[in-house]
Amino acid sequence: MQPLSKRKRRVYMYGLFVVFLLCLPAVMFYANGYRFEIGVGFVRTGSIIISVSEGNAVVFLNGEEIGTSGFLRRNFYVDNLAPDTYQILVLREGDHPWHRSLVVEEELVTDAQAFLVPKEILSVRLIDSARVPLSTTTTPHATYEKYRTAFLPSKATSTPIAPTSNEVAVVEDGDVFVLWVDGDTLPPSRFCRAPSTCGTLIPVEVGGQLAINAEFFDGGVVYTTKEGGVFLGEVDVRPEPLTVPLYSMRGADFRIVDGHLIVKDGTVLYEIMGL
Repeated sequence: MQPLSKRKRRVYMYGLFVVFLLCLPAVMFYANGYRFEIGVGFVRTGSIIISVSEGNAVVFLNGEEIGTSGFLRRNFYVDNLAPDTYQILVLREGDHPWHRSLVVEEELVTDAQAFLVPKEILSVRLIDSARVPLSTTTTPHATYEKYRTAFLPSKATSTPIAPTSNEVAVVEDGDVFVLWVDGDTLPPSRFCRAPSTCGTLIPVEVGGQLAINAEFFDGGVVYTTKEGGVFLGEVDVRPEPLTVPLYSMRGADFRIVDGHLIVKDGTVLYEIMGL
């Protein structure tokens, strides 16, 4: 094979240089987060991160499967998304479906934590061992008394555990809210309808039933209403937060004692299990 002539080498070199100059703007646009949209032109993009704490959960974005959670995969990152609202769905066998509408903005990351709640939740009746000493299904008397006295007006054995120390759950005029109380730091994304639009209040139960008690538990807020019993609500301002009934009996109340969710219905105590 004969070497190229000096003239041809020059033509090829200048041709490649011209191609480089033509491609350079597109490469720079891409590196700075721009993508070309037909009918719109170049738009600057954002991204989404979905965190899933449980395995075997399938994650969808706008109806398209993007992956399944496992031991080594708990986060799902999708970039190059044009500014818009995206629909997220997480499905896991045995759990309630989790939906979220997430707004993507230019050069910003939108994140969310999937709130997966089992469909099968048990309310197990507690029996004082002092009353039925020969039964193997009773609760030790000292433990039962601790649960029972937690419902006395003068007792306050529950210790609410917030996702962060900067959040408080409150009941006001029968509605349940979670407040961000640290004015020196930005609230987490669950307080933000869009990455650049954040507030300090998340409604958990508003305008439906009359709430009388609320505490943080298992990543959400457990609350009691006069009409419907005990519920677990997700803490997120973005639609649609999940709410699950835990014990659907009018007049029931709850306490959280040493990490156990105890419900009182009349004079009978139950422990909510399966969460």
